[in-house]
Amino acid sequence: MEKKFLAFLKGTGTIIIYLLTATLCGIIFGKYYYHQNQIIATIFQLLLYLILLLVLGLIYHKRLINDFKNFKKEYVNVALKNWLIGYGVMIILNIIASFFVKDTATNEAINRNLIANYPLSSFISMVILAPLIEEITFRASFKNAFSKWYTFAITTGLIFGFAHVASLNWQELLFLLPYSSLGFFFAKAFYETDNIYTSYLAHVFHNGLCVILLLLLGAMV
Repeated sequence: MEKKFLAFLKGTGTIIIYLLTATLCGIIFGKYYYHQNQIIATIFQLLLYLILLLVLGLIYHKRLINDFKNFKKEYVNVALKNWLIGYGVMIILNIIASFFVKDTATNEAINRNLIANYPLSSFISMVILAPLIEEITFRASFKNAFSKWYTFAITTGLIFGFAHVASLNWQELLFLLPYSSLGFFFAKAFYETDNIYTSYLAHVFHNGLCVILLLLLGAMV
C-alpha cells in the first residue's frame, strides 16, 4: 500500500512539474507563441513542447528506453482497437453533450484556431509531441499506483479529462466525459501491454485523424 501511495504521489508530482514547466515557458516566451510571423511562432510553439518532452524524458528516460526496446508489432493492433472503441464512445458522448451545449469545448476551439493559423507547428506538436508528453504525464507516471487495470484506467482517464477542460462551469464539465472516455481506453491500451508506446500510438491515431480532418476542412473553405 505504501508503494502504491508513493507511486501516486510520483504521478501527482509529474503533473505539477508538467504544469510548472508549461507555465514558466509561457511566461518566458509566451508573447512569441502567437506571433504574426509564422516562422517565429512555429519555433516557439515547438520549443514549448520540446522543453516539456525533455524535462519529462529526463525523469522517465529508463521507462521510455525499455519500452521502446520491448515494443512488439502486435501492440499496434492493441492501440488501434482501443482507440477505435474509445473514439466511438467519445463521439456518442459528444452527441449527448451537444443537446445541452451548442458550442464546442473551449479546448477544441483553441486547437482549431491553432491548426487554422499555424498548420505546420500544430501538426508536429499535436500529432507527434503532445501525445508522448501526455502519455508520460497522465499514464506512465501513475502505472504503479494501481493494482487493477480498471481503477488505473478510470482514475487516469478522469485526470486526462480534467486536463482538457478549460474551466469548471457546468457547460465545460459536460465535455469531461468524452475526454475521459478516450483517456480510459488509452490507459487500457497501456495497461494491456505495459508499454507506453501502445497508448502513445492510440493517441497519435486520434490526434492525427482530427488534425488531418481539420486541415482538409480548412482547405475546402
